[in-house]
Amino acid sequence: MSWKRARLTFVCILLVTVNHLGVTSSADEKGDEHKKRPVTVRDAIQMSRLGDPSYLLGGSAKDGVANVSPDGKRFIIIVANGDVEQNTNHYSLLLFETSTVFNSPKPEVLLTMSSSSNREAIKELRWLADNETLVFIGENRGEPAQVYTVNIRTRALKRLTDHPTSIVAFDATASLEDVVFAADPPNKRTIDPGTVRRDGIVVSNQTINQLLAGDCYTVLPSWQEGEELFLKRRGKGPTRIRIEDIVFDYTRLSLSPDGKYALVEPFIKNVPKEWTGYQDKFIHRVVTGHRERGLASILKRYLLIETATGKVSPLIEAPSNASTDGFMWGPETHSVILSGAYLPLDVPDPVERKNREKNAYVLEITLPEEKVAVISEKNLRLIRVDRGTNTIILDPGDSDDPLPHAAYEKRGSEWKEIPISPAVDATTSVSLRVMLKEDSNTPPRIYVTDPKSNQDVLLLDLNPQFASLNFAKVEAISWTASDGHKVGGGLYLPPDYIAGKRYPLVIQTHGFSSQRFMIDGPWSSVFAAQPLANKGFVVLQVGGSEDKEMLRRIVETPQEAPFQMAEYEGAVDYLDGRGLIDRNSVGIIGFSRTVYIVEYALTHSKYKFAAASLADGINGGYFSYLVFPSDGYDRLNGGSPFGDALALWAKNSPGFNLDKVRTPVRLESYGFSGSVLSEWEWFSGLSLQHKPVELIYLPYAPHILVKPWERMTSQQGTVDWFAFWLKGEEDSDASKRDQYARWRQLRGLQQADEAASRVSSATN
Repeated sequence: MSWKRARLTFVCILLVTVNHLGVTSSADEKGDEHKKRPVTVRDAIQMSRLGDPSYLLGGSAKDGVANVSPDGKRFIIIVANGDVEQNTNHYSLLLFETSTVFNSPKPEVLLTMSSSSNREAIKELRWLADNETLVFIGENRGEPAQVYTVNIRTRALKRLTDHPTSIVAFDATASLEDVVFAADPPNKRTIDPGTVRRDGIVVSNQTINQLLAGDCYTVLPSWQEGEELFLKRRGKGPTRIRIEDIVFDYTRLSLSPDGKYALVEPFIKNVPKEWTGYQDKFIHRVVTGHRERGLASILKRYLLIETATGKVSPLIEAPSNASTDGFMWGPETHSVILSGAYLPLDVPDPVERKNREKNAYVLEITLPEEKVAVISEKNLRLIRVDRGTNTIILDPGDSDDPLPHAAYEKRGSEWKEIPISPAVDATTSVSLRVMLKEDSNTPPRIYVTDPKSNQDVLLLDLNPQFASLNFAKVEAISWTASDGHKVGGGLYLPPDYIAGKRYPLVIQTHGFSSQRFMIDGPWSSVFAAQPLANKGFVVLQVGGSEDKEMLRRIVETPQEAPFQMAEYEGAVDYLDGRGLIDRNSVGIIGFSRTVYIVEYALTHSKYKFAAASLADGINGGYFSYLVFPSDGYDRLNGGSPFGDALALWAKNSPGFNLDKVRTPVRLESYGFSGSVLSEWEWFSGLSLQHKPVELIYLPYAPHILVKPWERMTSQQGTVDWFAFWLKGEEDSDASKRDQYARWRQLRGLQQADEAASRVSSATN
């Protein structure tokens, strides 16, 4: 997932200027608003989105909008939406003719596939050179994902693989005769009953959830196991390629044009200690902090596979740079272009070693002799190779370095930097530009730009049904945290907001971007911004500190939680000062890492929170430390919880301070990863003290929810939970009768706890 925080601009808007917030005042406009219906969680689930995996996980859509045919005459857009009734996600290939895009064309639905798993129904789409065949990973409901082709002329759909488990990544030669792919590992028995009855189990590197689940344990790709790698050659069945490192579904795989070599960029299991010599802070931190033998690190390297023999070897005995790493086959028959590549440090020349310690290079490696040529010492990301002109195009990647795009041309055996021009720039290789536009108040739409007029023309409104919905207006704001630092975020006011009225507040943590239309939040798990606003809540999506350097310094230290807790406290003061909220009716949501921050606030803040919802995160607790010792809880609490450092845990760890919780808490846990064990300390600790707490376990769910039913349970549960505790409202839906019966019992516990607290305060 992305941990980047958006930089937000302070917008000073007086309460009396309601029109500036997007709330109109004319009788006609008010009448139009009343005709619209409220936004619901179902609307969020059924919303059509760009079906690009990186975009769905919060990334940019700039490189994933249109998949253009080699001749530029057609392009495909992948669109995804959820089906609540069927509990599936539909993915459609929309086909456009380039010549008609300015004539308001209706897209042709080439193919629709529906996924009943947690993965995309269509992904890794690419054109073949014939300009009419598409190859991709596809999934039909109830079936494992396989590699397919579809012909845009005949509409024929063919399956190229028949693997027993889902294929998650692949590459193929132009003839489709050679395929390299990664697939889920098969389910396997983790405990042999006969052996166990006789000898018991020797516990070594098993996880506690494996031991507790026994033969019910489902093997999922993990930092210990990962995906399995296979090679399917001409006329032969797949052969497994065994590598030491870890492959995931987003690992890059590539076959050379003739199929003689395959490249893969996995995560490294055994990190050489010598790599501490690289000056990159990220690499140094990983090398010095990687203590778990048998588990992959978060460093990657390039591996070369000889397809004839299956031999695997490092292409370079060095890591790759996380911000600019990439590879493509070069202009030569057997050459590879790498970006973000470090070179080995075992060189005798001290000057050369110094250069290698600090630089990530752009390289060409010629096979089979593995001859290395340095193209550039700039830390650039490879984005295009043009074999016809012997040129490559690079950009700055994710770095903050304002380097321009760069182009290099191979002349003979030498690479020379050349000026960027329309003839070589990748962005002008197609006669038009297809882009997705959106912001916090504008749903995503797809436009095309005519390079002659430089005009943007609407190509596709992904969600025309939104015209009938009454969306809350979103305001980008900034405020001062209670410790003095500046914070940014997004403020959602109820669509029928009345100036001067104070509303209950729900704080959603974990990031905000004014460039994204967040109908629910930055993620699908637990967040429900627009449905909450339409229920009469003010919703604040916290973007985080504007001081990125400070954030980097305090992450995984005892200062992390107090620093971010101050952001929530400052938000309450700021919104109370604006007269927008009732500070006695404040709810708060935590997801993933911010579960720990919110739990810290519930146990350490002097501010009152009337309800909390916490989903699938870390908690900095003692029990979780014993179960997941590699999660950094020792660093968060000031040391390991033994000896003198135990006193620091008693002070810092939320789990040691559950007696201070005065807030009804809803916990959610997802998947087979053992996260239910992470939530158990809070669930059990609060239950033993007769405090209101509920735990919802979704055993088949990923960290970021995908399936509509699980999203409905989480996101609608969030809306119902805060409506119950902050507004005293119950949904009349008969199917929720048991839910409210449970919550009324919890309300009784809350009332008893509040009464006991008042007696204790009076006595003291």
